[in-house]
Amino acid sequence: MQARRPTVSPEGSVASCDGPIGTRSPLPRINFEREFGAASGALPRSYQRRTPETSALYAVVRDNLETFLDDARMRSTTGTGYPHFIESEFQRYLDCGILARGFARVRCASCGFERLVAFSCKGRLCPSCWGRKAADVAAHLVDRLLPEAPYRQWVLTFPWELRFLLAMDRRFLTEMLRVFLRTLFAWQRLRGRRAGIQDGRPGAVTFIQRFGSVLNLNPHFHSLHSDGLFVESGKERLSFVPLPPPTDEDVQFLVTRLAERLGALAQRRMAQAQDRPPWDLEDDAPVLAAHADAIHLPGPRLLPNIEASTSEISKPLCAKVGGFSLHAARTVEASDREGLERLCRYGLRSPLSLERLSHDPDGQVRYRLRKPWIDGRTEIVLEPIAFLRRLAALIPAPYTNLVRYHGVFANRSRDRFRLPLPPAVEPANAPLPDAGSLDPEGGEEVAGADSATPIVRPRRLGWAQLLRRVLNVDALICPKCATSMTVIAFLTDPPVLRRILEHLNLPSSPPLRAPARSPLDEVGLFADEDSGDFDDGWFDQESGEENARAPP
Repeated sequence: MQARRPTVSPEGSVASCDGPIGTRSPLPRINFEREFGAASGALPRSYQRRTPETSALYAVVRDNLETFLDDARMRSTTGTGYPHFIESEFQRYLDCGILARGFARVRCASCGFERLVAFSCKGRLCPSCWGRKAADVAAHLVDRLLPEAPYRQWVLTFPWELRFLLAMDRRFLTEMLRVFLRTLFAWQRLRGRRAGIQDGRPGAVTFIQRFGSVLNLNPHFHSLHSDGLFVESGKERLSFVPLPPPTDEDVQFLVTRLAERLGALAQRRMAQAQDRPPWDLEDDAPVLAAHADAIHLPGPRLLPNIEASTSEISKPLCAKVGGFSLHAARTVEASDREGLERLCRYGLRSPLSLERLSHDPDGQVRYRLRKPWIDGRTEIVLEPIAFLRRLAALIPAPYTNLVRYHGVFANRSRDRFRLPLPPAVEPANAPLPDAGSLDPEGGEEVAGADSATPIVRPRRLGWAQLLRRVLNVDALICPKCATSMTVIAFLTDPPVLRRILEHLNLPSSPPLRAPARSPLDEVGLFADEDSGDFDDGWFDQESGEENARAPP
């Protein structure tokens, strides 16, 4: 009688034990998944620590921040320079991701492998922290607020004459947004009544962007509307009824009406701003100058490309009247939740892309455009101080909400909690914690449609979950034994940080900032203003009035 034992094939599959030694009978194919989609999902990439000190943006800010702040103090009449929040944003960015400023120790309980995770600044200048916040808000909208329905993005841009006042006056910006949404909501209700839908209720989530594609100051709206109306269904929850897509004639009609209403509102507000300006000409002088310079495209004005300008005008579902432009061609299907999340992240994106930023050895800053500009140029070239001024103009003021909710999605709407529940997130994309391990105040219980077991959704996703969801990177998995890692300490004490970093042969001190360099030579610095040798670029020496660099 022959002995039988299991064998392993060269491919790694276990052979059958029923045949004699030397024969191989492969087992039947088996696909076992602990969770749905676990076998077909992409493998997470290995985590690599972010090194902001090696980026071009960090080098420009580190070498020119003190000169930039000192130049602003010299331009200011009172010597105050930029507001405190702008200086704080630049200083916080220089400490973001630097191990010498503090980190968390993450350890694997199985093999003892450890990893250092630097702290982030969570500011509105750092592209990495801005991207984390954008991913967090987009996940919150898709997982907890926006029901399963088709959505359409409406983009409204303003004439360049209004952009300065929109950037400086937040109340004026809010009024323009209110008129814009009321016009769209009235148009949607009218179309619903024509289709036999009574008491239809629209909803919108608007992302306010202050920037353009060339780092210019361009406040505009990216408004995400449900492509239909929510109506009463005789049940506890509302039901969604889709509407036909808009036509080119509809977009042309809407932009014409918006140009009339918003133009009349802008004329009244600009007349009031001339009598009672919402800024102080002495204290806000650097901010006003930075905003005025950031509105226009840097560099010499070139002749526009006729072919490019013609293609811009011939876009579908896009119209322009009196400088107001309305675009409504971007849509997302009801079942495409990943596409909806990408669209939300696009509306929440950072004004600056680190991949397209570089600096020359002579100090010039180059920013490559995502697509050629209307005049054909593919990049912009700036001096470091001029580049930092543009970044300062794009930083929103504190307590400025860049995400606005209206209609059934508004916080005060009585219909917000009656909306259809969003579909549950697949565990392979965003694993949800267990109900027993979640803090009662950290999540909410949402009853499933087909099951009585509630689904616990976290209010905010952690940084590791966001990395896995957006970049498919699992930072809390040990690279050696593939087990879960835990945080064992948060360290900010400088002596302890220095000791650990020196033991690991890592930089134990943050990068040094370059001292301020005077932009004026000695002759210009000690020249007499009355002699005509002194010119700080603010006043016309012949008339004594502000020149073209002053705010419009």
